Amino acid sequence: MSDRRPQRPSRAARLAAFGIGAAVVMLLVSACSGDPVEPPQASGDPVPVPTVTVTATVTAEPEPQEEAPDFGFTFFEQAEIGQTFAQAGQALGMPVIGMDACPHYGAIWLTDIATTYAFTNASNPGSGITFFYTNAFLGSPGDPWPRNAEGVGIGSTQAEILAAYPGATTAVVSDLGAGDITVVTVEDPDSDSKYAFGFYAGSSTADLLQWGPGAGVQWSHLCGGF
Repeated sequence: MSDRRPQRPSRAARLAAFGIGAAVVMLLVSACSGDPVEPPQASGDPVPVPTVTVTATVTAEPEPQEEAPDFGFTFFEQAEIGQTFAQAGQALGMPVIGMDACPHYGAIWLTDIATTYAFTNASNPGSGITFFYTNAFLGSPGDPWPRNAEGVGIGSTQAEILAAYPGATTAVVSDLGAGDITVVTVEDPDSDSKYAFGFYAGSSTADLLQWGPGAGVQWSHLCGGF
């Protein structure tokens, strides 16, 4: 007969037995009450994470902007009839001055093959612009010339201009420097400005264009005069 005493269960064993007993009691209580009881989760089970719903925001595309005309009866780009050269330069974001020999005659837009000038009063160069003048010079009718709201300008035919302005008038003038020019004149109903489209003799498209209150009076020698 052995004299070894039975060993007392360890603390861990007693806690485990207690846990099993507690679980059994909870199951019995649940069975009696009729209410479901969730079994205890093991310490290593993942914790439920709330579901996040992402809502996409659709941004409407901006409406396409209508392209602004390059010129009109009273303006060329940002420069306007009535502005001084200094004011036109501020509006265009580039300096504009008259030429040394002709302070009333200033370049607004130039390339190697085409020109656009602005004119003020010759006797008062510091006054406002009275008309703009574009000359095709060495450019071709099919080049990308400035266009007004009706889509006409240098390179347009007489038929295109008359279709855009049925009330326009046509006349042939003799200029001492430019010779005979067919001029299609369009009056602005909202101001004292006008378009004057000039066609050299034998030309099927507009070679010259002046617009503003002083347009269409003289086509050559505008700096020094005749």
